[in-house]
Amino acid sequence: MPALFPMQVAPEDYRPGDCVKKFSTPIHITPYVGIITHIIPATCKVWVQWPTNHSQEDPETLIKVNPSIAGLPVALIDRGYDSYEKTRSLKRFGPGLPKFAAVDKMAIRIAHSFATNVISKLIGDVVACKSEKLYDVQAYNKIFEKYGSVCSDHIIKSSISAIYKKD
Repeated sequence: MPALFPMQVAPEDYRPGDCVKKFSTPIHITPYVGIITHIIPATCKVWVQWPTNHSQEDPETLIKVNPSIAGLPVALIDRGYDSYEKTRSLKRFGPGLPKFAAVDKMAIRIAHSFATNVISKLIGDVVACKSEKLYDVQAYNKIFEKYGSVCSDHIIKSSISAIYKKD
């Protein structure tokens, strides 16, 4: 189809998981981001999960956007119903939303490294302060000097209060 009408975009130009915005004129572009869930080349349409609905769109009215610039979409789950078209799209183009699994894994890795590298050392230092028979205020001052730029004040206070209350 794009060979006959070069101004039109083929649905195969998109992949499931691509972030898109919709436009009606070059000036009017939607402020929200949607995700392409599946592609139907037979009808030259793509299905997009918008924040409010799951709808079939013309590829000509969509613009691919970079999620790190335009922002991640609100809806990260394919809420479309199962159909023959969706099954064919999954077989031909792959799963619906593959790109955002990496975001979840990255968040888990960051949280795990923070817990193992920072929090475990902070707890060890609080226990050392308690074994040195320091008061909780003295422990807070000592711990805040070391971890004040890495942890929030709440984490430091709650760690000290949790360990000092174990008597």
